This record gives sequence, structure tokens and C-alpha cells, in this order.
Amino acid sequence: MHLWLPLLIGTAVAASSNSTPTVPPHHGTVLRRDTVSERDYDPHITIDIPTISIPKITIPPVTIPTLSLDLPSNTCTPTIAPDKNGWVPASECNALYLYYPSLEAAVAFSVLFGFLMVSHFIQATVHKTAFVWVILMGATWECIGFVIRAVSTRDQQSTTLATMTQLFILLSPFWVNAFDYMVLARMIHYFLPERRVGIFKPSLLATIFVFLDLGSFIIQLVGGSMAGAGQPQDQMTKGIHIYMAGIGIQEFFIVLFFIIAIQFHRKMLHYDRTGIFTGLKTKWRRLLYALYVSLVFITVRIIYRLVEFSSGNNASNSIPYHEWYMFAFDAFPMLLAIGVWNVVHPGTVLQGPDAKMPASGIRRICCFGCDRQRQKGMERIPDESRSRDEIMLAIRGRAAS
Repeated sequence: MHLWLPLLIGTAVAASSNSTPTVPPHHGTVLRRDTVSERDYDPHITIDIPTISIPKITIPPVTIPTLSLDLPSNTCTPTIAPDKNGWVPASECNALYLYYPSLEAAVAFSVLFGFLMVSHFIQATVHKTAFVWVILMGATWECIGFVIRAVSTRDQQSTTLATMTQLFILLSPFWVNAFDYMVLARMIHYFLPERRVGIFKPSLLATIFVFLDLGSFIIQLVGGSMAGAGQPQDQMTKGIHIYMAGIGIQEFFIVLFFIIAIQFHRKMLHYDRTGIFTGLKTKWRRLLYALYVSLVFITVRIIYRLVEFSSGNNASNSIPYHEWYMFAFDAFPMLLAIGVWNVVHPGTVLQGPDAKMPASGIRRICCFGCDRQRQKGMERIPDESRSRDEIMLAIRGRAAS
């Protein structure tokens, strides 16, 4: 239809005007707009323009997902206001102590451990036993732990104070244990003519057990940090399990060390019967028994912590809900494990050239250059070697007789 539209327009224009030349019909002819005027318009001519139908386009609705931030929510809703010291009952979600901690007990043990700390410092100075700095660190950590605990009893909502006192008290046995290992190594070097127990020379014994103790210390440090006061329950549970593994490993090493100490004890009984020990070396028993006492009380403390943590943290386990357990089975045993070395100080027995161990890796770490024998190329004093040979000859002669 649209092809005939120009032809119809051209025919109409030719009929209305003789002056306008007739435009021959031609397929596809388009008239210029300026050739058609208003007088050429005929209202009787109708043009049928077809209707164009455009289909409806439907755009599906776009759904934008809801954005959400997965932030930890504070599920703690206290129902009881803390008292002037920050205490709330154990049933409250913001309770850092499951009992009302005693300021007096914390101050008392701060003073006791402080006394042992000062005593060890004085004794180490008098007897010139610089390796005693290790046991001095143990007493210092216990003292600091209970000083912070005393402060924490008056600010019981402070997570920082509660965590610090827990870490110092839980980790201080590491130093005492390491000191026990070092004392036995020096006793082997000082008393035994062959200066070894089985395959263990003094330096090797001290190196192995001190580094094993250090490994258990790191495990306990990780667990104790995770189980700090105010942490989420699942993290506290995981931290307690890690800490228990650390002290379990520590006790395993103590048992192995006990076996070596017993072997040393048997050798000492044998040499003592030969009568070769004179002077200070006749006091070997008091030093060895002090070692046993220290190790036993560390073991008591470890067993207590294992029982406490393995029994859970609910009402069925009464240990975390009563403070006296901690003082009776942790603080007091550690007081004795450290204090026994004040009563029987190694410097009162381990004297003379035999008391100075030759330079070794662990001794460089634990003595900070304390002994003059650690000069380059010096391992033993010549008189020391001659006396050891004389002792061995005397033992063989008495055994033959």
C-alpha cells in the first residue's frame, strides 16, 4: 500500500492545476515538500496508514539480596550490678572469679614469695652461685603473680589483671623445674669421678631436660593465654586442653628425670661406702633430698591442675568455685619447692673447682658468662683432673682389697 502513496498524491496535484506539469507515475517517486502548497490540499483524499502493533515487553523484577554483616554479638546481659570491687556471682556472664577472692591471702603469699626472692638473691651473692638466677626467676614470677592478684581483688572486672595473674602463677614452675635439672647436672659433675650417669654427661643432661622443659613451657603459655579470663567459652576450653597437654608433658619429663636421679643416688651410695668423700662432699645427701622435695611438690601442683581442669568448669566440679584449693595445692607446694633451696642452698655444698662445670651450650644460656672457666680453650682445671684420677685409683684399690 505504501508504494502507491506517491502516485495518488501526484495525480491529485495534476488534476487541480494545469500549470503544474504532470508527474508521471513512477514506482518509488517521492514529491518534494516545497512543491505542494495549501491550495493543492484536498480534504476528500484519505490515506490509509496501517497501524503498527508493537508487542508488549515485560521486564522481570530484579531481586537485590539483603546485605548483612556477620559481626559477633554481645550475648552477655548482666542482671546484677558489680559491687565496689567489681564482684558478681558466678552465675553472671561477666564473672571473672567464681568465688570472692581474698585480698589478705594474696598479700600474704606475695610477701612470702617476695621473702624467698630476696633470700635467693642474697644467698647467690654470698656464695657466688650465679646460676641460681633461674630459681630466682621462679620466686619473682610467683611474687609478681600474687601482687597482681591482690590488685585484681579490688578490680574484679579487669580482664587484663585476671589474665596476667593467671599466666604468672601458671607458668612460674617452669623456672623451678629447670633449676632442679641444672642442680643435678652440677651434682653429677661435682660428686661422681666418672662424671656421667649412663650416657648422660652433665652438660648433655642439663641441655636436654632444660630444652624439653622449655618446650612444655611454650605449650603452657599458648594454652594459658587462650584460657584467659573473659575469653569465649569454646576458646577457653581449647586453651585448657592445650595447657593440660603442656603440664602433662612436663610431668612426663619429671618422671624420666626422677629415674636418672635414682641412678645417681645408687652410684653415690656405692662411692660413699668406699669412703672417698671428704669435706663438703659428705653432704651430698642433703642436696639430693632437697632435689627430691622440690620435684615432689612440683608434681603435687601439676596433679592438682590436671584434676582441676579435667573435671570441667561446671557446678559438679567444686575446685574452681573455692579459692582455698588454689592456695593449698598450687601456691603452698610452689612455696615449698622454691623454699627448700633456701634451706639447702646449692652454694653451701657445691664449692671449689669441681663445682664449676665446663663450658657448654646450656651453661652459656643459663649463666650469662658467670664462670671464669669459660675462657677460650679452657675446659678443666689440671688439679681437678689429677684429683679425679687419684679418686679412681683409690676406688679400684679398695674394691680389690
